[in-house]
Amino acid sequence: MSRKEENEAPAWLVDDVQVVGAGWARTGTASLKIALDQLGYKTHHMSEVFAHPQRQAAAWAQAAADQAAGRPIDWTAVLGGYTACIDWPSAAVWKELLTVNPKAKVILTVRSSFDMWYDSCLKTIWAVMEPGLAIRPPALLQPVFGGLGKVFEMQVELVWEPIFGGVQRFKDKEHVRKVYDAHIAEVKRLVPKGQLLIWNPMDGWGPLCAFLGKQPPADGTPFPWVNEASEFRKKIKGLETLKRELEVATWVQWGLAVAGAGVAVATLVRAAAGTGRK
Repeated sequence: MSRKEENEAPAWLVDDVQVVGAGWARTGTASLKIALDQLGYKTHHMSEVFAHPQRQAAAWAQAAADQAAGRPIDWTAVLGGYTACIDWPSAAVWKELLTVNPKAKVILTVRSSFDMWYDSCLKTIWAVMEPGLAIRPPALLQPVFGGLGKVFEMQVELVWEPIFGGVQRFKDKEHVRKVYDAHIAEVKRLVPKGQLLIWNPMDGWGPLCAFLGKQPPADGTPFPWVNEASEFRKKIKGLETLKRELEVATWVQWGLAVAGAGVAVATLVRAAAGTGRK
């Protein structure tokens, strides 16, 4: 392969990924995903990772390792088939995505204030990390729940550690404020003029459609407004319940293993005794 070929972006990615989201989670990305899908895009969002945890978590974990090591990311593995990507984890690699998709349009989703965004994150995506990282399914249940635990581990590697300096560092509000402000400034500085839309979900269809060159839904569908706070509360409770149940399952598995070993030893002892009588 020539040096020129090595430096060329993967053709499928240049052609397929048309919208790159640089906005972080809890900035209206769930609403934006629905809106983009209604406009004809196939949009990647963290919800896609949770929907396909085994495949997606492994692919994004590899992307995190490649990014940390300075290696090229396998974009086909993480975003193959999608035409737009917003929210974390893709927003953590928005610069790399723009490099291989130089004509893509970039949407920086924002909240009305940093304080509003930070408080929302603390109650949702940050709060869900502790029970999520505590998921340790026993071997027998790894095929069912193993991928879910890896989703949270991947988030640490790609989002919390490189961006904020760790999950617990997020509790330092002033540190996070500096990181947040620096991120917004960097997006404004690096994205070419005319390719960036700074968008608040309250802005609705108008600015979004004008930026993308699309028409709002012909049937007059109102802009989708998704408030995930209540869903996150349910998710936190569900993960805490799952953690407890998996802990019980682990002890049950160990109990069965010990009982099985006891049966095996007893069988061997009886067999040996029978041999001795002969």
